[in-house]
Amino acid sequence: MGRLREPTTSEVAKAISQDPSHDVTLSRSYLTSLRNGSQTNPTISVLSAIVRYFQSREMTLPVSVSALTSEADPPNAAGEEKDEWAEMLSDRQVRSIALRAGQLTPDLREQLLSIMDVLDDPRTSAKSRNDDDTSDRGQS
Repeated sequence: MGRLREPTTSEVAKAISQDPSHDVTLSRSYLTSLRNGSQTNPTISVLSAIVRYFQSREMTLPVSVSALTSEADPPNAAGEEKDEWAEMLSDRQVRSIALRAGQLTPDLREQLLSIMDVLDDPRTSAKSRNDDDTSDRGQS
């Protein structure tokens, strides 16, 4: 029994294009451009097709068109947590980091999370600032 492998950009583009529930077709190069941020204004139908693809897969992050477009959630949607996700995902850099992290192996994701934990640790941040202050005084 092998590890789950993340789909390639080409596989995602092909699966979206072959989905009979919509008329959206995506090329690998266009999807790559969306992922790396060189294309930044896909149509709602393209976003819907991408969301539909990822909703059909087992994932830990909730994906919705409203989160990608920063539109208000429908009234029956669960409130604050979805609002928080939508707010975080409305930032282009956050989306870029999330998309790139999605391409990593599970082991590399664990390493990335460990690095982020170190960056979030207030003791590490305070020590780093103190070290910078000390080195600045030594060079004056």
